[in-house]
Amino acid sequence: MPNGTRLDLDWPIDLGLTVASHGWIHLQPWSWDPHTGRLSHAECIGGRLGTVATRQLDPRTLAIDWDGFDAVDQPEILRRVRRWVSADWNPEPAVAALGTSFPEAAMLIATGGGRLLRASTFFEDFIKTLLTVNTSWSGTCRMVAALVAEPGDGAFPKPSALIEYGEERLRRVAKLGFRAPTAVAATLRMLDDGAIDIDGHGLDDRLDYEYLLALKGIGPYAAAHCRMLLQDFSRIPVDSVVVAHLRERHDTTPAEYIAARAECGVYLGLGYRLLRLQEKFQVAQVDIGSAVPPSNY
Repeated sequence: MPNGTRLDLDWPIDLGLTVASHGWIHLQPWSWDPHTGRLSHAECIGGRLGTVATRQLDPRTLAIDWDGFDAVDQPEILRRVRRWVSADWNPEPAVAALGTSFPEAAMLIATGGGRLLRASTFFEDFIKTLLTVNTSWSGTCRMVAALVAEPGDGAFPKPSALIEYGEERLRRVAKLGFRAPTAVAATLRMLDDGAIDIDGHGLDDRLDYEYLLALKGIGPYAAAHCRMLLQDFSRIPVDSVVVAHLRERHDTTPAEYIAARAECGVYLGLGYRLLRLQEKFQVAQVDIGSAVPPSNY
């Protein structure tokens, strides 16, 4: 039988805007029902496979239910759902920083936007980010699905499962290509350094930009994207999609855009994400449906 509880939030959070914040929702093992507003994710907790889900009750309350786990697992379940929606992130400094020059962005944050959907662990976010490098979005979706299907057995694999699966099968079966050695080596390094634990939870203070950039195979885009998912919004993760978007929609380059948005300060990356969100949707009526975006950005 499913179990459930409520999660009371310190600040307003808009679950629909969080889901729509970037392309993560289209990567397994996420599932989103736009009609019921139910967000779910397959999880492996304590060696058991199950599903955890949440839906919005009001701006400061989420309902959470789960299947396949016991009541003793509730603290870990809450920890993961809190991470999905960045429940511990205080939006007030961002509202203050952006309010004068970018009032629409500030208002969106104040009413519950401005949060990027995050996976249950940093490790899942890290590997998924790696799988967006030098590939199409369809390629990213395919590689992630392959990891969930085999080494993950229906959930996203834990660090030990990915290592045990090995570089050869990551290349041959999951089709990770040149990303396979980076995935294995970076996972081993982060475990050895204590930057992640055996479940993939990250220690944020050990995962700074310079540390991530020092991991072999991780460049500025991937490091900046991982940092954004750790609430470091000081950089825009610039890839070919960002370059094309700024050129085609704003007739500018990343360098020119960054210079023009200097007032965003440490919220530069967040300001850009909110710009993209506002361009994609009427934010008061977000319905991402089942449409698959051309990329994570």
